[in-house]
Amino acid sequence: MKKEIFLISFIISLLVLSSCREISVTTVINKDGSFLRTIKITGDSSSIYNATLPYPVDDTWKMEFLNDTTGGKNDVLIYTKLFKTGEQLSEELSRDTSWWRHVKRTISIEKKSGFFYSYLKYKETIFAANPFDSIDFKNYLSQDDILWLSGKKLALNSSDSAMIKQAEDTAEVYLQHALTVEIVAALKQSVEQLNQPELDPALVDLYKDSIAEKVNRWDVNSTLEFVDYLARLENNSNLELIKESNPAPFQKLDQKITVLFEILQLEDFNVSVELPGLITETNSLSPVGNRVSWNVNNMSFLFEKFQMTAESRVVNVWMFVIGGIILLSFIFLTVIKSRK
Repeated sequence: MKKEIFLISFIISLLVLSSCREISVTTVINKDGSFLRTIKITGDSSSIYNATLPYPVDDTWKMEFLNDTTGGKNDVLIYTKLFKTGEQLSEELSRDTSWWRHVKRTISIEKKSGFFYSYLKYKETIFAANPFDSIDFKNYLSQDDILWLSGKKLALNSSDSAMIKQAEDTAEVYLQHALTVEIVAALKQSVEQLNQPELDPALVDLYKDSIAEKVNRWDVNSTLEFVDYLARLENNSNLELIKESNPAPFQKLDQKITVLFEILQLEDFNVSVELPGLITETNSLSPVGNRVSWNVNNMSFLFEKFQMTAESRVVNVWMFVIGGIILLSFIFLTVIKSRK
């Protein structure tokens, strides 16, 4: 069954689609750099067990289910696991078998020790996941557009909301153009590799507008269907040989589109981190006490990497005690010496 939808309308609907699950990820960091990671999913029982989560879980995680006894649809599923280092969690992320395996992610927790204070720094990075590299998105989207789309800049009034809508519209135009360019490139490459003198790869350029319209309409299951489309437009069945002789570029493009659609269907989730001591530095927009948080949406990391950083300062109590003892000893010796 064909996905008879308009690509742009599909993207718009995914951008505003509210999820039936609420996902929050909490990291509580200890003074030694170890940390407890908790993934909490709230929703009805038919949705909370959806296999796709922003972070992989396996049988090494403790699982707890809390049933909503009020008759509502707020069942809770909680996964928890203690990690010794950030590298240990990064290793788990690298083994993710869901579509997230196409997105590079790293987590690090660094501890720097001083005499009176120690510093803990949390850094989580979701690298840019835009599957299309034929067109530079910066030719379409300004830095402000990226800030609005990623949630690094929040709407405070109707004017800001209008700016977000404009950024979304521009992103949609970019994605459509980028996909069209890659399909055209795949067709031209495949025509050339047919090595038939009567077929000039430049003929594909004659149908760019028609291809763009079909991309916008997106009534296909695979980009290989654009080969049939080109054959009909050119009225030349020899072009259909591409499907047998060189399907690889289109299979690769299908994979890119699958990744894009998975990203666009991403459920928003919240990441919060609690550090010991006093928060001294963070890029979070909502720090509260020694807890910081970030909201991650499907545009947060599509075009540029999304980083979550926080640093805290922890008092080394024993160093103060030792320092106090040394100071008192010095004063005591000074007094004794002055009396002699």
